[in-house]
Amino acid sequence: MSEEHQMIYEMADDFGKKELLGEGYPNLERIGKYPEFLIPRLAELGILGMSFPEEYGGMGADTVSTSIVAERLAYYWASAQLIWTASHGLAGFPIMTFGNEEQKKRYLPRIAKGDALGCYALTESGAGSDAASIGTTAELVGRKSKNMWKISGSKVFITNANEASVCILIARRKHSVKSHKDITAFVFETENRGLQNPAISVREIPKHSLRSSHFCEITFNEFLLREGNMLGDMESGFKVAMETLNNGRINIAAQAVGIARRAIHEAVSYAGQREVFGEKLIKKQARAFPLAEISAETEAAWHLTVHASRVKDSGQDYKSEAAMAKLTATEAALRASTELIRTLGGLGVTEESIGMQLHHDALAAVIYEGTSDIQKMLIAKNFK
Repeated sequence: MSEEHQMIYEMADDFGKKELLGEGYPNLERIGKYPEFLIPRLAELGILGMSFPEEYGGMGADTVSTSIVAERLAYYWASAQLIWTASHGLAGFPIMTFGNEEQKKRYLPRIAKGDALGCYALTESGAGSDAASIGTTAELVGRKSKNMWKISGSKVFITNANEASVCILIARRKHSVKSHKDITAFVFETENRGLQNPAISVREIPKHSLRSSHFCEITFNEFLLREGNMLGDMESGFKVAMETLNNGRINIAAQAVGIARRAIHEAVSYAGQREVFGEKLIKKQARAFPLAEISAETEAAWHLTVHASRVKDSGQDYKSEAAMAKLTATEAALRASTELIRTLGGLGVTEESIGMQLHHDALAAVIYEGTSDIQKMLIAKNFK
């Protein structure tokens, strides 16, 4: 780890240890309350837009740096990490990568300062990993210079939607056939939080995992956007969606490593104190060996995550590396959380322990940004 990366690690770790544990987990997480303190504090630390160029309010940080922050935040509170990465990564990344100069100047500084929270509206009830099958439509209406896009349809499982004011929207142009080139991306901002607009309704979807990071359904009822809200050209929407997901998979891999490391720490700590038949539980091979195995798997997953980050920063195609990292890390988190519950015994399935919460968070990480089967498919596509 370079000196710069070490400094970023220590900053994120210090924040997580002193502020996320005390303010967030478990108090806010158990009741599913959004952490109002989070965004202002991340803005003060410069984390909100850390990968954005300095001229747009960011730090110009590399992907290894953002992965370090993602892992540390998730170690202490995965909901906090997801709120951050949905805004910085899923909303900020496509603007930074595909936006024109006007869009970058308008949106990126506001996200970096914490004046606006971002969300990414791609997933639908009938279109998850198969993004080409989305049904939300964008119809071009009007004449000449007064052309507008009329958006109709629904999106589901959209993180931050009920708190966000900036949204990346992926839609299919109306009257088009279902091909990649018929998908268009948009970026827009509402005046108030929660995407408040007469033509937009937002509903939170209750869930067992990541309770303080809210998943929402967004319904667009002939919502109007200007042509200037289009992100990239008219036919590049699918590319915007896929590149954003590729980048997001590295973030989720880092999140999963944080969840796994926390689960392992909690398991080893408990087993080191609990006595069974006259000796510490950690001395029993039946408990120690599974924890040793998952520790090795987790550190291997972290190295894959760092490798994917470096490949991305080098400008090379990183789809396969991101998929490998996401697959390995999320499955490791799922196993680590399971081993924690087994170590805790009956305590592990109660609301008073961290076991079930980490397990639920790991289950979510396995699913979003593409399930494990989708990651395997992406890796296999790269076979020569």
